[in-house]
Amino acid sequence: MLKSVCLFVILLLFSTTLFAQSMSTSVPAAPTTTSSADSGAVLLFNGWYLPRYQPKSAEADTTGALLAMFRRRRVAGYAFTIPFIVGMSLALPISSTDSYGRTTVASEAISPPLGIAVLAGTVAGFVAHANTYNKKHLLTVDHAYAAGKAIPAKYRRGLKQQHFDEAAYLREALRQQMQREQLQTSNTPK
Repeated sequence: MLKSVCLFVILLLFSTTLFAQSMSTSVPAAPTTTSSADSGAVLLFNGWYLPRYQPKSAEADTTGALLAMFRRRRVAGYAFTIPFIVGMSLALPISSTDSYGRTTVASEAISPPLGIAVLAGTVAGFVAHANTYNKKHLLTVDHAYAAGKAIPAKYRRGLKQQHFDEAAYLREALRQQMQREQLQTSNTPK
């Protein structure tokens, strides 16, 4: 019984993770016919890209900062594992092993209704969080910003100096990588 409940919960968590990730993978690719050399560059394992940016005097790299903020917030979503574990320990009976290696399972869970409520809230919160910071929303905001529209307030309020610093770092790392690739291509014998 305990194994089947654990398997069900693991499958539930795995399916919500896949659902949240599938929502972010159904996004059209970044535009490839742009004049900027670093537009559409893939930076992360899941295909997120660094948007186009033409530096002007006293203008910050807002599109790069948005990417940095989205990336950090996506990674911060793993904090949902803490309430998930708490909910599991409240909803399911806990087993313990004594010094002789015998395993005993508690006759009942600590508080199944509270545990189920915590689990449901955690899963719903995780899906909402993953949906808010997915590639589709980043692309939408990026294209609207490039068209001259303002960044939505919920994203604008989240931008901090550390996001702009990370964007500058990513741009420099990308510039150096492109320079190395260009150097390798020019040094290759034909």
